[in-house]
Amino acid sequence: MNRLQHFLRAKTQFNLHSPFLYGLYTEVLFSRAEGAPHGRFAEVVWRLEHRYSVVADRAGDRATLDTADGRFLVIDHPHRDEARWQSVIDDPRWQATVDLFSVGLAVANPRLSKQHFILR
Repeated sequence: MNRLQHFLRAKTQFNLHSPFLYGLYTEVLFSRAEGAPHGRFAEVVWRLEHRYSVVADRAGDRATLDTADGRFLVIDHPHRDEARWQSVIDDPRWQATVDLFSVGLAVANPRLSKQHFILR
């Protein structure tokens, strides 16, 4: 998927019906934060670390965080390898996946139903 296709399919926070994901989107993914590192992947990981007061396990282009709200997997540029990203989306361990084009986010939280979101 290229950036234009993503933009045309992507939704905003107003299309999120899950309170958990709406809060994650507005408070973590697109909030303003002083001191955040440059680069979308590093910024998302940093914001999750500060939101949940945990340290991410980083391995190359992936980072995992274990929090009270579940487990998070953050992938840098998920569309570099479409098959790998699709396998994460299809994996039953991840209840919610969020595609931000430059960053992919998977959430393991048993309170959530299986959904995939493409967001701006």
